[in-house]
Amino acid sequence: MSVPDIRFVWLNVHGGAFHKLLRLHDRLLAAGFSCETLIAVGPPHGLKLGLDVPGARAEELAGRGVRLLPRAEVLKHADATPAELTVADAHHDADLPRLMAATRARGGKTAQMATLLGDFCHHGAEHLLLQHPLTLFFELDFNHTPESRTLAAAKGVHFTGNIFFEPTVNRLVNDYPDREAFCARYALAPARPLCLWLPNSLDARSETYARVARAARQAGVNLLAKLHPWEYAFKKHGGAHPWGLSDASDRVWNVPAVDETDGAWAYRFCDLALVRASAAILELPFWEKPGALLPPTSYVRLVNAQARLVGRCFTHLPGRDEAAELAALFQNPPPAPTPADYAAARARVRLDTTRDAYAQTIDALRAILSAPDTLPGPGSLAALRRMADPFVGLDFIRALTPTRMVRYLAGRALRSVLP
Repeated sequence: MSVPDIRFVWLNVHGGAFHKLLRLHDRLLAAGFSCETLIAVGPPHGLKLGLDVPGARAEELAGRGVRLLPRAEVLKHADATPAELTVADAHHDADLPRLMAATRARGGKTAQMATLLGDFCHHGAEHLLLQHPLTLFFELDFNHTPESRTLAAAKGVHFTGNIFFEPTVNRLVNDYPDREAFCARYALAPARPLCLWLPNSLDARSETYARVARAARQAGVNLLAKLHPWEYAFKKHGGAHPWGLSDASDRVWNVPAVDETDGAWAYRFCDLALVRASAAILELPFWEKPGALLPPTSYVRLVNAQARLVGRCFTHLPGRDEAAELAALFQNPPPAPTPADYAAARARVRLDTTRDAYAQTIDALRAILSAPDTLPGPGSLAALRRMADPFVGLDFIRALTPTRMVRYLAGRALRSVLP
């Protein structure tokens, strides 16, 4: 059996975004790399065969080097067969540290790839594929997890953008030729505006859900909910609801939800996205879609700071009279952001704006494969923080707890004068 250049091991899989990993896989093949992608199926956070991937398409994917396996079999296969470079996700996961350590012990190179700007759990990978230097600030100074202290041991840090923010639709299950076909699937009126509602854990348990539905109905606006990935996992695999509800929130509040595999299509065809706290705040400018932000009720300063990164792409609702503000939003939508507004928002969360994240990630993987094993790493957490410092504005500093804010400001002052 030949040893692949690159093997992706993805244990925590979003059914609405995994197709972008498949796009990266295919582009690596087209660039001349040999590539194998292992994707977990089954609970707690894997795909569901037949739902996320039709059976015939699974066979087709296997022919291209994409294997959909139960988690235990993914790990067993990764342990039993070598690869030049193993790339894993960066979710919090008890199996990933052992996978990274075992791969290094066999002489293979290791990397982890971010799926979010503000969350990257390091499991010992030698190379970090990060969306932006701000990710280092979030991990080292905001999240400040035990794993973040190991980041300085990495041999390489690569800022690649985020393939999961790319405006790529999922054609594995459905291939909609136009908005009318999408609306027909969900019994929507194609001539009416479509609002995509992204409830968080607090919204799922509050009357806001009902207010959003009522305001949309009274304004004659189509409404679809796009649920949190772990709610979709609950709908697929059962078990305990992630936030203690008796059922998925769309069924509790009687609001139609888009199928997870159609989530990217919903971004393409919506006219407005309504969120309170979601990674979609930073993702929507890549789809060139406007958003409206309900007042955050947790991590308030952080959410507001992230929203300011996207500038005019979002309308902020004051929250003094939620029902009235939602009615006004749907009946008199704000002016659409300009192409320049979207471009400016994208530039704040991706260093290289001339190429998509797929191309940047391929270049980073090529560099990792050709790098010597003795490649020196950043050397210290201070060196990593220096990469992030120029991008950390006052809004993000204010989002820190008082103790962490003092530590960050003192450390930044020292870093500015010490070599």
